[in-house]
Amino acid sequence: MKPTFQKSDTNSEIAVNAGIQFIDFTFHFFNMAKTLFRHENQVRANSLAFQAILELSQLEGSSQPISMSDLADQLRIPKQQLTKLVNDLEEKQLVTRVHNKTNRRKVHISITPSGQSLLAELHQAMLTSTIQALSAYTNNELLEMAQSLKSLNRLIEKFNLDTPCNTKKESRSSYD
Repeated sequence: MKPTFQKSDTNSEIAVNAGIQFIDFTFHFFNMAKTLFRHENQVRANSLAFQAILELSQLEGSSQPISMSDLADQLRIPKQQLTKLVNDLEEKQLVTRVHNKTNRRKVHISITPSGQSLLAELHQAMLTSTIQALSAYTNNELLEMAQSLKSLNRLIEKFNLDTPCNTKKESRSSYD
């Protein structure tokens, strides 16, 4: 069903069309990723745990690990769900939890060398699966796909996830 607008606005119609295409692409992509990236390790490639480790790995090199609150915000999950996830990842020795010495309520998380290694293994397995799946394409199709994905990556950086329907005003817990 196509949304209606109170005023005739070409921009709104273009946005609706782009939104429909985005949702269609997202459904296709997630279904493909679930099938293509079924690598069974300590962490599945399409799981929330994988997303958490990926977020932590991108912070590598920064002088300070990320707080539990900030990681929950970045993953857009409740802090309670993150606590269980971090417990599981810590048990597998993929992340470490560090309590602030002066304020034990402040908890920070960082990725371990084992977590980095697992992420590298998953990345390589995903790349191998992707390359195998791309073998069905012609060189022209591969060039078109590469250019389209490059453009999509550039454009997706502007995607606003902080719209009213995507943000929850949660009170900060003792993780801060």
